[in-house]
Amino acid sequence: MNRIKSKIRKRYSTLRSSLQPPVDRPLRLVVEKARWYGNAASPVVLMIDDLANAWHSREGKDTWDRGGDWGGGHDGEGSVARFIKDNLLDVFPELHVTFFTVAGRISHYTEGHPFTFAEPMNFDEESRNFFRALNDNDRIELAYHGYDHGTPGRTLDDFVQEWMRFSSVKEACEQTEKGLKIFEDVLGARPLGGKYGGWSYNDLADESIDRSGFSWWCRDWMPRDTSGVVMDGYYEPQFFGENLVVALPTTVHGFHWQKAQLDRLIERGQIISIEEHIAPVRPDGLVQSPNVYDDISELQGIYRYLRGKDVWHATCSEVAEYFTAYSRSLVYDMKKDGFRIEYDGRPAAPLLTIIIDASAICDPASPYIDVTLPGGGSPRPEDFVFDEKRYRHMVTIPVLPGEYKVTARARRDG
Repeated sequence: MNRIKSKIRKRYSTLRSSLQPPVDRPLRLVVEKARWYGNAASPVVLMIDDLANAWHSREGKDTWDRGGDWGGGHDGEGSVARFIKDNLLDVFPELHVTFFTVAGRISHYTEGHPFTFAEPMNFDEESRNFFRALNDNDRIELAYHGYDHGTPGRTLDDFVQEWMRFSSVKEACEQTEKGLKIFEDVLGARPLGGKYGGWSYNDLADESIDRSGFSWWCRDWMPRDTSGVVMDGYYEPQFFGENLVVALPTTVHGFHWQKAQLDRLIERGQIISIEEHIAPVRPDGLVQSPNVYDDISELQGIYRYLRGKDVWHATCSEVAEYFTAYSRSLVYDMKKDGFRIEYDGRPAAPLLTIIIDASAICDPASPYIDVTLPGGGSPRPEDFVFDEKRYRHMVTIPVLPGEYKVTARARRDG
């Protein structure tokens, strides 16, 4: 009998609640951080290793073989830069790429088999202009891939990757500093991040990266598993070192990719970071794999598949900066017309996308908002996405100390 009474009481209570007027408006703002820029499900970045001021001809000709330019052909006819522009950048204007670049003269793999041409990035004015023009493109960045990439051996098995040969942190930092000075000489600034050559490094390497001032780094290579054997955390960015360097995972092979792999990354909100190499032709006679020449149709397939997906195309530096802004910030002190952000990350004033439920101040007559930044000024009109019905507006803001003021407005700005 008690059970029957309880059921009747519960049904009556549910019915009465359904007849009540709508829930009152919240008395303050509700602010949530978006996992990725623009509230996209996942970021996408194309990573191309081994860009260098070098090229190779197997027969020692005065120009490179097809697939033998590693960047030393600059933007000339038949160069790899032209190939990437014609087949990727021009075809997919949304695409962003990070080139992992060898600063000095890139080493050959085996003794007696050098590149036909190999010089530092700052070899001459033509070289400087080429690398500078690449880096000046908003869709491209040059990241660090070592001073020389490694030490040649008698056989390929004897080749020593650059960060495997250092016997002390001091030695690693000193050589890295030589490469960074070349970058600075060419680009006027040091790269924000980079990657270990050959994915190989010893126990001293991470500390040398931390001390060398990088804000992000690529350490590990494991394409996204779809079976669930590997924990999700492996495919998430992580911090390391005293300075909280962001470790970015690499999750997609440029040739051996699967739709299920991309879908899983998007479903989990993880980075779609596509691994490639600049050229197939190596001076030791072997073929570098993966490489953009042999894999071009597969790369185009990846980007065709991603069209229409909820993704954000970015460089590694953009991804790392947003991850830091998201992870190292705390939204607090929310009021009816304002809030604050506490932040202890390294990049100054990084961008962060937030969703603001402004139903405490908005109504049908004033369904939009403006945000006044600490110290004055507002985000650009294109940084807002408005929700005229529920007043859950999205805006991308710089993370700054002080109070953000939120005001309702009758019309859109711009």
